[in-house]
Amino acid sequence: MATSVQRNLVSLIINFQLVRPSWFFSALCRVTGYVKLHLYFTKAVFFILGLISSHSFVNNAVVFLWMDYLIDLGQSLPLATIAVNVQEGLYVICTFLIANIADAYTGPYKAIVFSTASYAFGLLLWFLANRFWGNSSSTVIILLYLMMLLATVGKASQDPCLKAFLRDQLVEHEPNLNADKDQADEVPSKPDISIDYDKAEVRRKFWWRIASTVGTVSSVIMAGGSDQRMMTSAFSFSVMALAGLTFALGKGFYYSDKPTGSPLIVIYRVLKAAFVKRHLQPAREPNDYYMNDSGGLLLLPDIRIIRWLDKAALLETSKSLSAEEQEQKGRLFPVRDVQRVKQLLAMVPMWTALPIHGLVLATGSTFFVVQSESLYSDPVFSINVLFLLQGFVTVIVPYVHDFLVSGLIKKLPMHHVRPVWIQKLLKHRVGLVRIAIGIACSIICCMVSMLVETRRLNLIKTRGDAEPFPMSTVCLVPQFFLIGLVEGLVADGLADFYNIHVDESLEHYESPFNESAIGVGKFLSAALVLTLSGSWFHDTLNTSHLDKYYKLLGILSSVNLCFYLLVMYAYAWKALQENGSPDPEVST
Repeated sequence: MATSVQRNLVSLIINFQLVRPSWFFSALCRVTGYVKLHLYFTKAVFFILGLISSHSFVNNAVVFLWMDYLIDLGQSLPLATIAVNVQEGLYVICTFLIANIADAYTGPYKAIVFSTASYAFGLLLWFLANRFWGNSSSTVIILLYLMMLLATVGKASQDPCLKAFLRDQLVEHEPNLNADKDQADEVPSKPDISIDYDKAEVRRKFWWRIASTVGTVSSVIMAGGSDQRMMTSAFSFSVMALAGLTFALGKGFYYSDKPTGSPLIVIYRVLKAAFVKRHLQPAREPNDYYMNDSGGLLLLPDIRIIRWLDKAALLETSKSLSAEEQEQKGRLFPVRDVQRVKQLLAMVPMWTALPIHGLVLATGSTFFVVQSESLYSDPVFSINVLFLLQGFVTVIVPYVHDFLVSGLIKKLPMHHVRPVWIQKLLKHRVGLVRIAIGIACSIICCMVSMLVETRRLNLIKTRGDAEPFPMSTVCLVPQFFLIGLVEGLVADGLADFYNIHVDESLEHYESPFNESAIGVGKFLSAALVLTLSGSWFHDTLNTSHLDKYYKLLGILSSVNLCFYLLVMYAYAWKALQENGSPDPEVST
């Protein structure tokens, strides 16, 4: 017996000694690889991170409280809501304009400097308004609207320009060893096309999230609430001005960013050429197309409703002009350009499911803020802390989703999953599943918000708004948590899906295009509040029926989820029907 126990003990010790070094070495390799991939730092990054942090600081300290400022200055609930929603819609338009100007004329650096100066000037006006005209509500309201407009221009460069600019600085540029000594020290004007931009994008996300978190946490510590407007505006102006100055001083360390031409202009020209040649017969053979390197008769993605765009690459044999002359006149484009436009338009069904999602997100910056002011302010969960919680959940949820859901899907025996389109969906369209989960969470968010508001209104009816109010801002924690969950799941899923399906030249337009679809929901929110003004919405929150509005949003989100599932099925079925044709997501 003793011999058997000793034998088992020796066997256990030997196995432990064999396994432990292997496990330790594997974990060490993973940690080393993670650090090597993410902790890549250049001198240029130092000057950019401060600007990213300043944007997060001002967003959490000032921008998210615009609704509160308007209410404090005597604006009615419907008017304040419409103003904030319209501002968020204008932000999308400004994003497109600034991204197009940066690509076509100025380059990202100048666009970022200009927008940062606009942001700082708007914050300076807000500080002066609170410093010298604090008792004159009309003057302060005018300056607040002007500050909102200038801040909208300032924020517009953050996503398309600043993100792309940071990514370019995190690329491992190889020095030109064949160049002269003087030329070798110069910053190259354009990155080499062989550079791995996927690694640079991973690093960009890593540093962006760290800098944003630092800025948000700093705003909670340093800035006050809506009742301390002068101190908050002074801090915000100082932070933005200092960060902008630091960014400008780092120009000598940046890789230069000469304008490369706007892809939006190419999209417009392709659409125009296809419309002008709409009367032509479809191509009969691949050689009928101009510069058809793929050799296919139907240009991918082959979608019946946009197949007419193929005519933009169709050679006009009846014309006496050569192919080059037709191209110069804007009547002919290479197949590659036409495919870029078709890939972008193939995203339209996905975008049609986003306006209702935008309606839900619009409540986070409007009604959630007003609700927090009507409750007892908890010393821990102030409105700034609630926005910090929302931002933290938005950032962390993609990692949790990848670890839990994506990891579980990878372990599933795909050959047993039926029908086949579900297998295709789970294997190659995980981003679509992530968006579906986010839209489902938006229904829960609306229902929870409705229950909280119903309880608050019942207390108002029974006891009035006498102090101390028995409900505190702790009751809003589930709402802010859920809306952060919704935003993180949908935004990250959309970004992945967009970057996989569109051409690389349009990757930095991911935020403008996706946000434009969500921005439609912001304008719809303004129109809906205006329509319901006088029935559900009155001058104050206590006389309004916000609970009914939340219930309406929950119903609309439920219908939107059903519609999105049809869209998701269509994308998965389309990928299945492609069979052997190039599937961009599978190749990625």
